Amino acid sequence: MDKQYSTPKIDILPEHIIDQIKAGEVLERPASLIKELIENSLDAKATEINIHLVENGLELLSIEDNGHGMSFENLPYAFLRHATSKLKNYEDLYHLYSFGFRGEALASVAASARLTCTTQPINLEESGGKIIINGGAQDLLIPYGSSTHGTSLYIKDLFYNTPARLKFIKSKVSEKSALKKMLYAFVLSNPQTLFSIKWDEKEREIFKNVPPDQNIIRVKQVFSPKAQKNLESQILMSAESYGDYKVEVYFTLETHTSPQYRHHYLFANNRFFQDKSLHLSILRTLDPIWRLGESGHYLVKITVPPEEIDVNVHPNKTQIKFLKSDIIYSLLVTSLRGALKSLGHSNSPSTSGLAGSHIQEPFFTREENQTLDLMNMNTYSNSNSYSPHQRFEQNQIIQSPAETSNFIQGYISPSIILFKLENNFYIADIKKLMATYICNSIDNFIKSDELSGPLLISEPFKIPSGKIDSHFEDLKTLGFEFDRLNSEVVALRTLPRFVPQNISLEITNCLIEYFLQAKTTIFEPLTLHYFIEKNWPVQTTLPLHILIPIIENSDLQDCAFVLLQVDNLKNLFKSSKS
Repeated sequence: MDKQYSTPKIDILPEHIIDQIKAGEVLERPASLIKELIENSLDAKATEINIHLVENGLELLSIEDNGHGMSFENLPYAFLRHATSKLKNYEDLYHLYSFGFRGEALASVAASARLTCTTQPINLEESGGKIIINGGAQDLLIPYGSSTHGTSLYIKDLFYNTPARLKFIKSKVSEKSALKKMLYAFVLSNPQTLFSIKWDEKEREIFKNVPPDQNIIRVKQVFSPKAQKNLESQILMSAESYGDYKVEVYFTLETHTSPQYRHHYLFANNRFFQDKSLHLSILRTLDPIWRLGESGHYLVKITVPPEEIDVNVHPNKTQIKFLKSDIIYSLLVTSLRGALKSLGHSNSPSTSGLAGSHIQEPFFTREENQTLDLMNMNTYSNSNSYSPHQRFEQNQIIQSPAETSNFIQGYISPSIILFKLENNFYIADIKKLMATYICNSIDNFIKSDELSGPLLISEPFKIPSGKIDSHFEDLKTLGFEFDRLNSEVVALRTLPRFVPQNISLEITNCLIEYFLQAKTTIFEPLTLHYFIEKNWPVQTTLPLHILIPIIENSDLQDCAFVLLQVDNLKNLFKSSKS
């Protein structure tokens, strides 16, 4: 055995390193910090919370509340690890009526930032205090008195003492979207509390407190702040209960393509959480009223006995385990279906996506259908989508939405579409159409300095480490932000607004392949156009609500359309018959 090696000594980590490790677990990003601080204010029975964020909380994050405050004697203990007033024994973990309980948030932020806290107990005769902590070191602790009770926290230079964390902070767009998501979650789940939110030097957003039974007012403010006064008619509400379990849902009829403009919220006992299974159940159940590939806003409030949920399964407390999850799923789907039934909708797949239908004569006559190998799109309009490999069935009377009548006639080949526009017939190459649409949209995205929207659930792509990693910044400039999870897999975090959800994978794959095969190190629009035109997968199903606006886009018509005269149509029929 080589004597130069010896068994390493096991040492106990110093307290300041332990604090920094815990800070990395609890305070992953500014959004997780604001979550912990608002929870503390709500646990202190605050009815008014004022928030100010500068540079998405990295430069300054301040929060002031009118809660019951802390005494001078208790103040320093609030910034010690695992110091809490909310747990006395292990069983309390399963009878939680508070948001915070582990005593880690304030200790974590004190270890990684510059912090000033002033507080005054609700008993104004009792002395409050002021404390200043920089990177875990206490610089000041003095008595403090005020005529109003509550606590104020001013946090500057977040992560200055743990600079490694800054490398994992995402783009400004992603961080601001995450902050908004978290802030609006508290605004929606606590209607009885007044929230005032200020971003940098912009005007404050004010959410006045409302009674819990008028939560629709808060829902309206968040879901559509600029909408008309009668928005309540566009937000549906339904509720179901079973014993001590209750599920209350709000959702909109209006839909959005971009994740950036969608609000999806799940709450259990007013605690915000994320659950992919519940999210997908909601999307599937509401499919009949939401356009294919899009979704509206939804809010689900679940009430369960506190001893029948476990919120201590993840450091940031955004995952929850239910003891009786089958009851939750049943109440959720039942309440959603009840709301659909009130609209006259069925949850049957055969009626999905139809707000009304009528009998329509096929454009081509029976004789033409027998001799012309044309794939008629109207046959498949019940599903609001069409695959170019599907064929027209003869002698079939079909139903289709009124908007597709006398517009799209069918496919001449897997990549050539025939349609009617302003009493003229045209053909278009789908590959060229999609290449022009994508490149024009990317160009507009860059020029207008638009923001891409974060995905609720990141999309994984199996791409080994290599050339693509050097193009992550290029893709981010185009609105597609990727993170590498390991040597084999990357995750798509954001999408630009112009990307329809149901063909997002195809568009993303095209861009990935383009950068993998690109011979240059810079982005070239013309090269991308040529690449997409050559490689767009024609077997892709293009929903009508995506295809029709693309065809109607006047910017694409000159470069992708071919006008057919009467003679051209006759020649087309003759060549197909022969």
